[in-house]
Amino acid sequence: MPIRSKVVALACALAATAVHSSACAQGADAMAWPVRPVTVVIPYPPGGTSDVVGRLLAQRLRDELGGVFVVENKAGAATAIGATYVARAPKDGYTLLLSAGTTFTVIPHLNDNLAYKLDDFEPVAAVATVPFAFVVKKDFPARNLPEFVAYAKANPGKINNATNGQGSMVHLLGELIANDLEVKMVQVHYKGAAPATMDMIGGVIDSNVEALTSAVPNVNAGRYRALAVLSSERLPLLPEVPTFRELGYPSIVGETWYAVFAPAATPRSVVGKLNAALNKITTSASFGEAMRKLGNEPKSSAPSELREVTLQQSRNWAEMIKRLNIKAE
Repeated sequence: MPIRSKVVALACALAATAVHSSACAQGADAMAWPVRPVTVVIPYPPGGTSDVVGRLLAQRLRDELGGVFVVENKAGAATAIGATYVARAPKDGYTLLLSAGTTFTVIPHLNDNLAYKLDDFEPVAAVATVPFAFVVKKDFPARNLPEFVAYAKANPGKINNATNGQGSMVHLLGELIANDLEVKMVQVHYKGAAPATMDMIGGVIDSNVEALTSAVPNVNAGRYRALAVLSSERLPLLPEVPTFRELGYPSIVGETWYAVFAPAATPRSVVGKLNAALNKITTSASFGEAMRKLGNEPKSSAPSELREVTLQQSRNWAEMIKRLNIKAE
């Protein structure tokens, strides 16, 4: 063989060996994951429910996997800043996203300029659901849902319903309730949940769709009343409050949820290891108790289940947003 051919062959062999060695090293790193700190990005400000959930999970993952899990808040642009950051992160399992489902199910239908999409992520596991209750001020004339429907139909456009902001999940749920009850309510958009809750307590606003985090303590204290919950079954924290389903409105079911996502193409071994750890954590009695104290319900899932739920809910909200011509602020 000519010397030049031998040199080329040797170079090719060395290159192939290097590629194989690199692939083997990457595979070994994935199997050993985590061997360095893992960043859990939360696309919300510190102090909120999502932040509490994220920090609790980080602590439990440290205990379960023996690695270091660090929470980093990257808030802004309705979670788009944090989500985009993770979408562009290395695909090695060392940068994760903990976010509400609305990051993928609602926001993309209200913003055509997002720098991320669901395909940029590998769904890992759901960790908790956020149930909602439909509440009215304490002196509202209706004492139950049938009376509310009768009052609303007799007084079209006179009920002021609070939302957490135009295009928010609470706004969409308020529109869903009005649509399926076939009543006309004025959607009053607040800048967040706190001012809406304060006006509910003060009797300034007539009704609201509230996460159980706010609804449970205020309902139990008699500051306002819950007429129905938007879950598929009655909730342990409000056991006396019926579901819309059992009251004859099977389509009024709505919740959001928190889940963990990794950048797309993260090694399957890492996703599998993380999914197993998260499912073990979220099915534990202690995690369930901690979630219920926040007004949430623990949840677990396989990656494929999380993807399917995300896609299905995205289709549902897209149809409603288009049909009602809902716009973001």
